Amino acid sequence: MRAETFLQLYRVLEGLLEQKYADHRNGNSSVVMEYLGDPESLPVRGELNLCRELRNLLTHNADPEGNPVAEPSKAMLDSLYAIIDYVQKPQPALRYATPGEQVLRAHWGDPALELMRRMERNGFSHAPVIGKRGLEGVFSVRSVFLYVLERGNVGPETKVRDFGDLLALDRPGTKYLLLPEDASYHDVRDAFEKYEEKNRRLAAVFITHSGKAGEKLLGMLTPWDILGRQ
Repeated sequence: MRAETFLQLYRVLEGLLEQKYADHRNGNSSVVMEYLGDPESLPVRGELNLCRELRNLLTHNADPEGNPVAEPSKAMLDSLYAIIDYVQKPQPALRYATPGEQVLRAHWGDPALELMRRMERNGFSHAPVIGKRGLEGVFSVRSVFLYVLERGNVGPETKVRDFGDLLALDRPGTKYLLLPEDASYHDVRDAFEKYEEKNRRLAAVFITHSGKAGEKLLGMLTPWDILGRQ
């Protein structure tokens, strides 16, 4: 019977998700609901929610003889197989990143005030600085604050390049991480969660070809992209 096969597969899925969230549950009684609230589930969320509803129907409803009130279609079984396959395979972080060409970016010759206005208008606190070699720094609200404290006001003639080492990716106190293009969703999630455990905040993850500065920016991720919050 397809109903029995469906329920067996659903238990397999629950087992996989129990392993996934063994160390970081958010209080949901169901691991499936936990996963539905995870950004990782987005590509399969609609199908998974249908499977969840069907599972509840099969489990909690039956005719007087104990037979299920519905029989899953082959398409539903195929969907559940596909969801299990998806959960088992590490998903690439780039799937969840803002593509590099869509990120609000800065260049060394840009007027700083104009960039700050663009960031404010679009609600961004960080803008990667792109130079001849690729990703070379990050212009942020914090860098503006430090510039004003150390060097004075930002005027109409102030360029991004004038911020100098305040925009360095490896500046002490900066909270950015560079990862290679084959990094997985879990690599990024683990990085954000490890920073949170230390009461620190990883502001952004930048993905380049080999995870090094001076390479083309392929994507950018924030805590919102991965953890669903800022």
